[in-house]
Amino acid sequence: MEGRAIAALLAVQVCFGTFPVFGKLALAETPPMVLAAMRAIAGAVVLTLLARLLVPKEQAPDARDRRMLLVLSLFGIVANQTLFVSGLARTTATNATLCTASTPVFTMLISALSGRDRPSPRRMLGVPIALAGLLTLLDVTHLDFSDRALVGNLLILANALSYSVFLVLSRDVLARRSAISVTAAIFRYAALPILLLALSDLTSFRPRTLTGRAWIGIAGVVLLSTIVAYALNAWALARMTATTVAMFMYVQPLVAISFARAVLGELPSTQTAAAAALIFAGVALTTWPQAFRGRRPLPQ
Repeated sequence: MEGRAIAALLAVQVCFGTFPVFGKLALAETPPMVLAAMRAIAGAVVLTLLARLLVPKEQAPDARDRRMLLVLSLFGIVANQTLFVSGLARTTATNATLCTASTPVFTMLISALSGRDRPSPRRMLGVPIALAGLLTLLDVTHLDFSDRALVGNLLILANALSYSVFLVLSRDVLARRSAISVTAAIFRYAALPILLLALSDLTSFRPRTLTGRAWIGIAGVVLLSTIVAYALNAWALARMTATTVAMFMYVQPLVAISFARAVLGELPSTQTAAAAALIFAGVALTTWPQAFRGRRPLPQ
């Protein structure tokens, strides 16, 4: 069983790692909000069916949990996914991957500032190191907000910050409910707001005009990076230790950067490579000590 769980978790990281690349293929011909709506609706339908299959006897959430699930959906799905696809449409898949890799650092910092956690000096050391990497990636010595790539990077960072807030706020409800039921519920709550945000783009969206390359991107985002990834992640997290999960999280950016080079021809510059080294070092210092606490991270 452990071998199957490891294989499933590895597949999860591959699926999530392909998202920036498949997303770039889709966004070349698909409005960002339309792609976000496709992902949200597909996730809501499939994950709800999966939750009913895996935890059929779980009680319906009470009023307090419903309010919290609504808040979590706004941070974890609505803001998270709309900011990501909007940013990805403006920057490279490699940069998007590096910016999202900062999520554990933001999560630890928010948790510390809110009084929910007391990080060790070693973990706190990861914050300025990762921040130095992000500033290197953003090239703060030449900031130009008319630069499309810079705006995209900032949107991706806002996405990471939003997801970090979601992770901190989700701990209480996850102590009472299963991960798959929580994930399914927040997708259901988020589907309508994202669909409303996409309405103006949907009126001009013409699926028949899309090329095969765009359809491959959409299929990859919806099927692999959403349905398969979330379903396998829920299955694996129920069978793996937090230590193993934390180690496998480092596979995702490696997959994304390699896939971006192979499919999109993106070659990281020396500056990007230096930024990546700093970000990965900061994230490692922030997450590895926490991995032995027995806490399981939620899927992205």
